Amino acid sequence: MVRQSPLMGTAREQLGSGLRVTFQHPYAIYYQVSDCELIIVRVFHGARDAIAIAEQGGFL
Repeated sequence: MVRQSPLMGTAREQLGSGLRVTFQHPYAIYYQVSDCELIIVRVFHGARDAIAIAEQGGFL
């Protein structure tokens, strides 16, 4: 799904530059899109606190 329409995911710029998220229950898939590739940054359970993870450097 993400591969066919990568910009459908919600932008999460507050967590990281160019970061987007989509959900595949129960997981949150955080990724970045460039001109020629889709980069999976993190995959974790959707109940986790993404802001706390970002504050600890988890999306770098």
